[in-house]
Amino acid sequence: MRIPESTKSWSRRGVLGMVAGLPLVARAADMPALARGLGGYISDQPHDFTLSNATVLDHSGRLQKGVGVRVESGVVVEIGAAVRGGTDLGGDWLVPGFTDGCSHLGLFEIGAESSTRDDQDKPAITPDARASDGYNPLSAPVAVTRMAGITHSVVCPTMSRLVAGQAALVRTAGHTLQAAVVREPVALCVSMGRDGLGGDGAPSTRIGVGRALREWMAQAPEPRSDEPRGRRGRQAPSDDDSELSPADRITRSLRERRLKVLVTVERADDIERALDWLVSTKLDGVLVGCAEGWMVADLLADAGLPVVVGPLMVQPDSFDHPHARYDNAAVLHAAGVPIAFGSRMNHMARGLRTDAGVLVAHGLPWEAAIRALTTGAAEALSIPGLGRLEPGSSASFFRATGDPLQPRTRVASVWIDGRETAMRSRQTELYERFRTLQ
Repeated sequence: MRIPESTKSWSRRGVLGMVAGLPLVARAADMPALARGLGGYISDQPHDFTLSNATVLDHSGRLQKGVGVRVESGVVVEIGAAVRGGTDLGGDWLVPGFTDGCSHLGLFEIGAESSTRDDQDKPAITPDARASDGYNPLSAPVAVTRMAGITHSVVCPTMSRLVAGQAALVRTAGHTLQAAVVREPVALCVSMGRDGLGGDGAPSTRIGVGRALREWMAQAPEPRSDEPRGRRGRQAPSDDDSELSPADRITRSLRERRLKVLVTVERADDIERALDWLVSTKLDGVLVGCAEGWMVADLLADAGLPVVVGPLMVQPDSFDHPHARYDNAAVLHAAGVPIAFGSRMNHMARGLRTDAGVLVAHGLPWEAAIRALTTGAAEALSIPGLGRLEPGSSASFFRATGDPLQPRTRVASVWIDGRETAMRSRQTELYERFRTLQ
């Protein structure tokens, strides 16, 4: 595309449109179709289809060869050797869609460009802040992540605040927020250790972090009952909540165990403090990170709390985790700790599945890695049905040329809720545009 010499300035949107190979000017009649294409779906609605001669992998790591899958209205209705016809996959694998248990996907475009960052607010304590308010379903990393077989992601505000805000479960397809956001909030994000020192009015030491968290919970509204109220995600406030602020309503839902709390910790002593805090406050917690979890694996197992391990390639390159090791997940699993995987990234969230392969090379059973990628986050956050490929489940899965944890394996197709998605991203479009230089 030739840039007119008379044009003196371009908006960021216009420049990005050119780079992505999209027309800067489109007929009004083409705009709805163009928007759907940007959202990643090939078709407007789920359609019935059959895939045969596949190697089907379920969420527990069990393989079935030479079977077929029949999908109707976005739901898997039959799996087995008797299912024939449709598209012959030639033995390729069908894998349940992976879920990133903690990411910052879609919350910023360029890390070094502040005008593109919508991943956090300034105050240190913002329980009423929502990740979905900053999520952009058309952000460039979303398509790249989807093409790696990640069909869902738990999107969290950047956890560099004491209470960063609410996490949301999103699909990695859909051109509108209504189409992309599946459930919110799924948890409230809290940071301990050095991660809790950011934001306006934040404490300056770990001593201050502990004191601030105790004060915050001491000021929280009293629960209306000591019994859990179920785990159905966002619920309409009752009349008893009408006098409360949005922040206090969220805090009360924590105390009533209607909402989970994601607690970021890395160092072994911070993990102990997090466990003590969760016990003293009686909150329903999930730990995130736990780079030194292997050192206190027995304590974590006794507590019975799930751990979202990540980033998976964390190095012993910080005083926050000087004892980080690649066999961390293997030790936690062997101790009986339920694990999920989270990238805690945006652009590099796509590497989650191959990073999991590195953990397998360091002792984590392959089947445990598959479970952590498929149903790990769903089980940790009590989200039913996510990450399964079985009759009655949503048809969210991908076709791969082999073992999905191997870096040489190619993801050939991705379906989300029965709708096939385009294997196209800004990266592929740039490749097609510039692979032949003129």
